[in-house]
Amino acid sequence: MLEHTAKTISVAVQNERFGKAIADLFFFLLGLYASKEFLKEKIKRRLYRKKEFSEQVWEDIRLETLAMIKSARRVFRRGVSQRVIIRIASILTSLMAEGSKIREEFRKKYGYSSVPGFVTISPTNICNLKCKGCYAGENYKKEILDFDVLDWTIKELRNKFNVRFFVISGGEPFAYRSKGKSILDIIARNPDCFFLVFTNGTLITKKVASRLEKVANVTPAISVEGFREETEARRGPEVFDKILTAMKNLREKGVIFGISVTPMRHNANLLLSQDFMDFWFGEQGASYAWYFQYMPIGRSPNPELLVTPEQRVRMWEKTWEYIKKGYFIADFWNCGTVSRGCISAAKNGGYFHILWNGDITPCVFIPFKDKNNKLNNVYNLIKYKKSIVDAVNAPLFREIRAWQDKQQEHAKGARGEGRKCKCKDKGCRSKYGCGNLLMPCPIRDNSKEFYKILQKTKAVPFDEGAAHYKKLIESGFMPAYNDNCHKLMDFLWESHYVDKKKRKI
Repeated sequence: MLEHTAKTISVAVQNERFGKAIADLFFFLLGLYASKEFLKEKIKRRLYRKKEFSEQVWEDIRLETLAMIKSARRVFRRGVSQRVIIRIASILTSLMAEGSKIREEFRKKYGYSSVPGFVTISPTNICNLKCKGCYAGENYKKEILDFDVLDWTIKELRNKFNVRFFVISGGEPFAYRSKGKSILDIIARNPDCFFLVFTNGTLITKKVASRLEKVANVTPAISVEGFREETEARRGPEVFDKILTAMKNLREKGVIFGISVTPMRHNANLLLSQDFMDFWFGEQGASYAWYFQYMPIGRSPNPELLVTPEQRVRMWEKTWEYIKKGYFIADFWNCGTVSRGCISAAKNGGYFHILWNGDITPCVFIPFKDKNNKLNNVYNLIKYKKSIVDAVNAPLFREIRAWQDKQQEHAKGARGEGRKCKCKDKGCRSKYGCGNLLMPCPIRDNSKEFYKILQKTKAVPFDEGAAHYKKLIESGFMPAYNDNCHKLMDFLWESHYVDKKKRKI
């Protein structure tokens, strides 16, 4: 049914004479349907008066959903492969319609405390570039996750959790080779799954773009730093032109793609400028943008690159300004309300991370693993006949999820009615609720709390960068940074999301 509908729409929108008008009508109706569903849920919340998030949190989710629809409309108007439309429409519609229902069924059937919605896998740290500050650069031993182990991992995730959305990171995913196979071979083996691949883009030749269109269940997110000067300053000479060539190859084949950026102190303003949006979304045809604010982890971490507290406020303002205009932007910090807080550590509907050496960590940005060697690595899961369920229920994961639950409950105590938070935690920061979803990250925004988790679980640093980050907490640097950010972001949370009478921003 879904495939037939997708095929009908695909054929219609590619009609030379009426295609664009049909696409506009389809996405207009889709937007109306989404708005109607949000309105129905809002009425239910008003009627039943359950303990819930504030209405502004739900408004953020509505705005992000509409931005996604508007972005899809732009992509359709520009031209997308019919094969890509059919495959992606079928997979994503199925995931959105059935994902939460299946997760709940798995929880009840197997007694799971949590069922992740997706997983990030970094199958290699090998990369053809030597970007400044990258965690997978030349100072690291080159490592590759064995293809058979990668295949076992994906099957295990599908069988145990019904995971059908995978994020592939690195290193450079398109540089992955194991037993004569590439990352595209694992993608082709799972045609009913969807893959988001974070890539530097330089290896996306016409041949690779053609194969991406053929498998039709993948979207590349290409890393950029700004424009030519900023990109080549970090990534090397001629990289900018290679990125533009990659995007041209993808456009010609009708493959949907986006961009990925790392806001830092020196480039945060540029990455949220109108010129930046016009170039990458307008001229180059990106359909989405992922914003990952810099974290001082990995190789040669530099805390001076962290965005300032003032920049975080401005970034929040600009991010939502663009989302309201229809740009599909995802930022785990500025859009923390959409995800309803941190989604790491295999949170229900959330995710966790598997690295090139098989290590299992709660998050790409949490480079620590559980102390139990039988549970903290996929090779060891196979060796000791354990399952991925055992791994995500290791103490480190459970403690992070307990922290997430506490933050969410406190956020639900802030319903926009001026009611004070009733929690008795000594660490409760906010007059109206300590669950500030704009400061959702345990390791980056709440380092004191995260340090307690490390101490309690005796978690093991993944690398030297993780050990260095732990010292940044112990030295007081990160707690001081957190305090300064909370001063501004807590006021923003209270004034915009909790008590609208105090709204000044």
